[in-house]
Parts: sequence; structure tokens; C-alpha cells
Amino acid sequence: MNNKKIYHFIENTLSLFSVKAIDLVIAIFLIPYLILKVGIENYGVYAFAIALVFFFMNISNYGFNLVAVRELAKPEDKRSYNSVFNEVFSVKLFIIVFLLLLLVILNFIVPSFRSHSLLYVFASFLLLSDLFSLRWFFIGVEKMKFLPIISLVATLIYALLVILFINEPKDYIYIILFEAIGLLVAGGISFFYVIQEYELSIKILSFKKVSAYLYNNFSSFINLFVPSVLSNLAVLLVGMFSIPIHVSYMQLGVKFSNAFSTVNSIVTKVFYPIVNRDSKVRKISVRTLLIMGVLFSVVMFFSADLLVKPWLKLDNEESINQVTFIIKIMSPTPLLMSIISAYGVNGLLVLGKDKLFGFITISSVLVGLLIGALGFINYGYLGAAIFLIAARFVYALLSFWLFTKKTAHSTLKK
Repeated sequence: MNNKKIYHFIENTLSLFSVKAIDLVIAIFLIPYLILKVGIENYGVYAFAIALVFFFMNISNYGFNLVAVRELAKPEDKRSYNSVFNEVFSVKLFIIVFLLLLLVILNFIVPSFRSHSLLYVFASFLLLSDLFSLRWFFIGVEKMKFLPIISLVATLIYALLVILFINEPKDYIYIILFEAIGLLVAGGISFFYVIQEYELSIKILSFKKVSAYLYNNFSSFINLFVPSVLSNLAVLLVGMFSIPIHVSYMQLGVKFSNAFSTVNSIVTKVFYPIVNRDSKVRKISVRTLLIMGVLFSVVMFFSADLLVKPWLKLDNEESINQVTFIIKIMSPTPLLMSIISAYGVNGLLVLGKDKLFGFITISSVLVGLLIGALGFINYGYLGAAIFLIAARFVYALLSFWLFTKKTAHSTLKK
């Protein structure tokens, strides 16, 4: 990597780190505030709704962070920005309309949804905001310096509305609405900026072309969707089979775990377009990811006892102990995610083995669900944490083994 590439790499890394840092600050300060104002049980009801919306949002982001980023990262394809943009926008539009209809149906036919119907009405606005999210575009053209600005605008609006209007338990229904308002404003501004700056013209593709895109990129969708929703899926499982307070425990454990996986997520995204252009950088990415994974897993395990109590400020010692225990169960997460990133995302996907990686992804979740089901039977809601670790362990193991096998086979052919 020459000096220009190193500078560009550092700029993009710091930009993405700034985005995650903003999310982390919000988690540190607003989560305890929200629990204090609405109560840990109402927070659990909100946590289930937000997990469902994020699950839907990951569906609407139909592998774009892989497929679209890969296309935009090709230097010779700069003139095709408009084509890629319209493909993504059209596919997103069709998917989000379908998901909004599904949310309406759930609100009518499922009793637990009907009892919190206004909450899910507000949740639909958050799902709609994702139509204008262009994070994939900024990563693909390597203009990640705009992402912290977008995130900061959305976060400030959200935080201000929460502090002004969330004052008592019944206000929990508005939390998700305030998130939607922040994202709609920030996303709308960035959306129209990109259209103007890159001279793009919006053209909605036909249903036939959208269907063809969905079919052709299904493997990439699975490869991006499943890892992204594993944490949300764990929260949803607890929400379906347990009580709201347990949902709160699980979501808080997931938040803590995700914070320690932040650097891995950032470095993976920064390396991905670079490794697609220059395979020699892959070895650097592997070493970097694995060292960080080991370090953050160790720190996560030993810091849980020290950080959880001052973070949540809960008087209930049992709640503190439950959240701490979940975090310790999930402490291998940063290392496992680093292995997946090193040998899966920046390994098999760069080699064009999308279908193979899709097989790994699906197999991992199925094995994780099986182990998690046994965990639910024996340990209750803690089975969701067991599911997460089991799925990621299988995911990491298969990614490493099959990448090593494929590269060894390629070497022998040469």
C-alpha cells in the first residue's frame, strides 16, 4: 500500500469509526436514560419492535453492501453510477412497500402487535426512512467521510426529541418515532446531495427487472442478511418465547457485544473495496482483523463486571447479573466475527464464491438454531445467547476451512 492508499484507508477507517462512536455514545447515555423514564419492561416492548424493524431493514438492504459496493469500487465503472443507483433504489422501493404491507397485516392479526398498534405504526416510518439511506453508495465510492455527518445529524435530532418528550412510562411508543424522524431528515438531505453531486437521474425499474435482480443476487443477500440479523433474531426469539424484561436483558447484552465488534465491522468495510481491487492487501487485512478479534474478545469478557453496573445504573442486582452473564457468554463474538470477515467477506466473497459463502451462512444459522433450541429448553431466554455463539462459531469455522481449501486448490492448479 503506497502513501496515498494508506492515507485514504486511514480517512475511511476514521470516518466509519466516527459513525460507530456516535452510536456508542448514544448507547452509553440514552439507554440508561430511556430505561429510567419508561421502565425496563416497557423498554423491552420497544426493544422487540426495533429488533423487528432492523430485521426488515436488513431485508430491504438486499446485499447492496456487497453487490453494489463491488460494482462501484471498479474504477472503469464510474460512468455506471446512475445504473447502480437506480437498481438499488428500485429494488429497495419494491421491498419496502412489501414489508410495510406485511407490518400492517401483523398489526391487524397478531394480538401482541394489536396491543401496541401505535408503536408499530411509528415503526413503519423508521422502515420507510431506510429507502433514503445511501451508506452503501458512500462506501462504494470511498467517500466515507460523509457518513459521520449524516449519522451525527440523525443522532442529534433523535437525542433532542427523546430528552424533550420522553418523560414517563407511556412515552415508550414515541422512541421509535423519534429515531425515524432523525433518519428521515438526515437520509433525505444525503439522498438529494448525492443526486445533485453525481448528476444522477431517478428511474424506477420494471417489476420484471427488479425480480431478475432479486433472483441473481440472492446469494449476496443471504451472505449479508444473515450475519447482520443474527443479533436481532436472538432478541426476536426472546420476545416471542419470553417476557419483555428478558427482551431488555438480551438487547442490552447484544448492544454491549456489538460495541466490542465495532472496530471489526469498520475495518472489514474499509478493506472490502480495497481487497477487491488489489488481492495483495488481503494478507494485511487478515492479520489486522485476527489480532483485533483476540484483543477485543478478551477485553469484553473481563470488562463486563466493571462496566455494566455503572453503565445501566439499575438498582436491581439480579438484572445487572443477568446482563453481565449474557455478555460473558457472548464474549467470543469479536474473535469469531474477525475470522468470518478475514476468510469469508474479504476472502471467499472476493474470490467470487458467493454461493459457497451463502451455503456457509445458511448452514451456520440452522446449526445455531438447533443448539439454541436445546438451550431454550434447558436455560430459558439464555438460549438466545447460546444460539448466537453457536451460529457464529460454525460460521467462522466453515469460512476458515473452505477458504483455506479453495486457496490451496488454486495454488496446486498453478
